[in-house]
Amino acid sequence: MAASTGPVSPSKRSRGTLSWLGSAAARLVAFSTDHPFVALGLGVLVGAVSIWFAVSHFAMTTDTDQLLSKNLDWRQRQATFDARFPAQGQIVVVIDGKTPELAEESAAALADRLAHEGPLFTSIERPDASAFWRQSGLLFLPAADVKANMAKLISAQPFLGPLASDPSLRGLMSTLSTFATGLAAGQASVQDLQAPASRLADALEQIEAGKPAFFSWQTLVTAGKIDPHQLRKVILVDPRLDFAKLEPGSDASHDIRKAAAALGLTEANGVRVRLTGPVPLEDEEFHTLADRAELIGGIALLAIITMLWLAVRSAKTIIAILLTTVVGLATAMAFGLLIFQRFNVISVAFIPLFVGLGIDFGIQFSVRFRSEQLAGADTVTALKASGVGMGRSLTLAAAAIASGFLAFGPTAYLGVSQLGIIAGLGLIFALVLSLSLLPALLRLAPPKPPRQAETPVQLHQLDGFMLSHRWLVVGTGVVAALFSAALLPQLHFDFNPIHLRSTKVESVSTLFDLMKDPEQSPNTLEMLAPNLAAAQPIAARLAALPPVYGVRTLQSLIPADQPEKLAAISDASTLLDLTLNPIAVDPPPADAEVQASLAKTSADLASAAANNTTPAANDVRRLAAALDRLAKGSPALRQRATDALIPGLNTLLDQIRFSLQAQPVTLDSLPPELKQQWMTSDGHARISVIPRGDSNNNEVLRKFTIAVRSIEPNVVGTPIGIQEGGRTIVGAFVEAGVLSFVAITLLLFLVLRRVRDVAITMAPIVLTGLLTMGSCVLIGQPLNFANIIALPLLFGIGVAFLIYFVMAWRAGGEHLLESSLSRAVFFSALTTATGFGSLWASSHPGTASMGKLLMISLVWTLVSALLFQPALMGPPPKDAVKAA
Repeated sequence: MAASTGPVSPSKRSRGTLSWLGSAAARLVAFSTDHPFVALGLGVLVGAVSIWFAVSHFAMTTDTDQLLSKNLDWRQRQATFDARFPAQGQIVVVIDGKTPELAEESAAALADRLAHEGPLFTSIERPDASAFWRQSGLLFLPAADVKANMAKLISAQPFLGPLASDPSLRGLMSTLSTFATGLAAGQASVQDLQAPASRLADALEQIEAGKPAFFSWQTLVTAGKIDPHQLRKVILVDPRLDFAKLEPGSDASHDIRKAAAALGLTEANGVRVRLTGPVPLEDEEFHTLADRAELIGGIALLAIITMLWLAVRSAKTIIAILLTTVVGLATAMAFGLLIFQRFNVISVAFIPLFVGLGIDFGIQFSVRFRSEQLAGADTVTALKASGVGMGRSLTLAAAAIASGFLAFGPTAYLGVSQLGIIAGLGLIFALVLSLSLLPALLRLAPPKPPRQAETPVQLHQLDGFMLSHRWLVVGTGVVAALFSAALLPQLHFDFNPIHLRSTKVESVSTLFDLMKDPEQSPNTLEMLAPNLAAAQPIAARLAALPPVYGVRTLQSLIPADQPEKLAAISDASTLLDLTLNPIAVDPPPADAEVQASLAKTSADLASAAANNTTPAANDVRRLAAALDRLAKGSPALRQRATDALIPGLNTLLDQIRFSLQAQPVTLDSLPPELKQQWMTSDGHARISVIPRGDSNNNEVLRKFTIAVRSIEPNVVGTPIGIQEGGRTIVGAFVEAGVLSFVAITLLLFLVLRRVRDVAITMAPIVLTGLLTMGSCVLIGQPLNFANIIALPLLFGIGVAFLIYFVMAWRAGGEHLLESSLSRAVFFSALTTATGFGSLWASSHPGTASMGKLLMISLVWTLVSALLFQPALMGPPPKDAVKAA
């Protein structure tokens, strides 16, 4: 038969405190048992009022900027910098086109449409499309490249002239006929026409087949390869955010996608539009968290009910435990809203904390109640005996855990600070309800007494082995603790929050895509110099650092070697002025004119390539055949050809005209809005430092930050926010962990009054922590912003279990592994493990890592509580006297 865990008289030094705890709890249980309708009525009233208040006042902010204290030095420096240089692009719209012209046209059309969308957007910027960059962009290329580009434009003059004066299919046919005439007269080689003939033929064949055609005039005119940077355009959008929603920027993101779809900016049409930036990243983070929520919730509920059934074997008892937990959760939620007005994305995690610990209290009381029933007691006697037997343990456990959670209050991590306060106070509600509402429900709907169950032989043998070889068990635990401690230097905290996000999410995959190009990396470091003159030597020193890819200042906007570049551009502009800006532009042709020009050009090209068997001539003949079919096709087919070819031509011509208007760039000539991005009104100059390599790599980011800080310690920027935020969070948990440990130790000493008893209670906690961290090292699981939140739950449950055993041991309990207490602890841990371990199934990497850490730590919690602690305790103390 299971060993007794009934009440006893403890040592004289601690009898007063323990008796007070036990008598208060026992009286509450006795009152609720004798007056169940009063207790039930009060419970229903408290629950109803709490639910009403929680529902009517529920508010939650998803603004993660509010999670860390703004009084931190690095946050104050960042705030000062942001006030001088406000961040742009809360939503970054990334547009990739199959051709440079298509990318430019799409970005321009989308930006224009968004500008007329209304109040959802506060600003819309295209950083590479201002008049300054369109006119002066060439000056930022090396002088050799500028000269080469101008030479290609000049050589393309015969091609550009007819197209500029007649930007239509008719004008294109006129140009091709002129080339054909030159071929026939021997003034040109067929190889000169191969590239345009091949590309035009490919495009026309796609159009004829009813497929999208992507034709680049830029490569045709300049005879060069496409610069990948020209295939991507970016729009920076600042939306109005509604932080009352889980996805504050969802309306703005929806409007952007809707506008892109209305414009036909789809992959089928050669355009890919993606959203990233702070707002989409946060919004899609919550969407990912919600993914599989129903599945995970169903698994958790089923697991909890299953484990409760295995623990108490009574549907009525399960319902009573769940109802008590729900009322306690509503009460804690209402109290949290009353204190803080709204939850944040961290403090809302008090829900699983409360459920895990609240159900534990219910299981402990109910298992003891079922044990008393098994011994032959009637319902009233069994409930009162359970109050006497478990009142001390539950009260001390609740007080210890609550003090541990409340230790999170003073930390600078405001999210966890609020979490600790709500969870700590919530446990008091859980305790009171477990000693009042739960007994009342069990009195009003008493379950049938359980059947006698024999202790499994294997469990009896394990208990005997453990007690007869207790020093072997303790020694094994010490060796395991030392081994785990030796692994701790290899445990690391992944401070990069982007690593917690699913790479399948568009905003994350797009951000990773941008990070491949250092020029577009968001992980820059920023600093201020007193003036531009002082900024230049600092920039030079920073640029010499190996981890630095580049440094930008206002001076970076002044191109080098301007006289040489401007001379080349001026020569080309003089030669091409009338070509690109004809006195008269022909009106758009009628379809009959287009049809006639197509037929003529087809014949001209076929004649020019006759009797020539080279690959170039084959391409020319292929183009001639495509033009002939187009001439004989429908007007709709010719319109599709016009739509596919001519808009890109107009885009290219506009770009060339702008680039040939380049003027000398000086500090005085820079646009005011551009200067404002790099210099304050009082003359302070901004310095922006770009990392070399993959800035998504923690080690790359760390070395980059260290190197830059060696020159300027007070830099700000995303890398500082990531790393300092990580340090702040880790520091908050370390601070709270130390405070919790001290607070619980002092409380236990105040109650237990014996150093040995306190040590026996806390030593397994240390062992559990070391084994958990050591396991993380062995399986390669780092700590991160998500799974570290699981540690308070694990700490709380571990403390509760160990207090239960110490109290039973001090009461003279022997062979505790065979007792009803072990059964309660075992199934309480399994309930929490299977319920919240289901988070492992989440598609969100951070949440999945939390579920993994919960499972690992609960396994070690059971090992420490059921094996290590009983062996550590040994026989009951000599002054333990069993109660009557």
